Amino acid sequence: MRLRWNEATQNKKMKRTWYVLHVKPRTEKKVAQYLQVYGYFCHLPLYDKIYKLQRRTVKRQLPMFPGYVFTRLLPDERVTMLKTNLIVRTIEAPSPRQMIHQLRQVAHIARTGHPLTPKAEIFNIGEFVKVKYGPFRGTEGYIKREGAKATFVLNVDILGSSVEVSISPEDLEKTDTQ
Repeated sequence: MRLRWNEATQNKKMKRTWYVLHVKPRTEKKVAQYLQVYGYFCHLPLYDKIYKLQRRTVKRQLPMFPGYVFTRLLPDERVTMLKTNLIVRTIEAPSPRQMIHQLRQVAHIARTGHPLTPKAEIFNIGEFVKVKYGPFRGTEGYIKREGAKATFVLNVDILGSSVEVSISPEDLEKTDTQ
């Protein structure tokens, strides 16, 4: 009995580490369910995609970052998740604060209801900007131009991917910080 008490005390003292779980294709929601069943923290950003299927329109929720689930785990909890055989590898977040900040920005834009489009690459070309007006106020990212259309790109550095949304150039200001 004393041994179990020491183990429980030791687990409380240990600090959970932020991980990005690289999962097998199309298993993001299943891994998130496992994390919730085990009582672990889980963050899986989703977006709505509308399909035309024959004569119906179908709305599906797809992962914003296909193949990745964000979580905080202790070492033994990580081993438990690896036993599910759905995880390809675990990536320890080198800068958890920056990753959390970027994920909060993505969540903020998703809550506004504007359509988001996941992109597989980070755009380093262009200026680093901050939104000064509108529902995205305070969000930082890059500007990407395609002809006359300007889009605002939010990066998630640890995944090497980004999310983009159309925004008016008048709502932006240049920022030196990155």
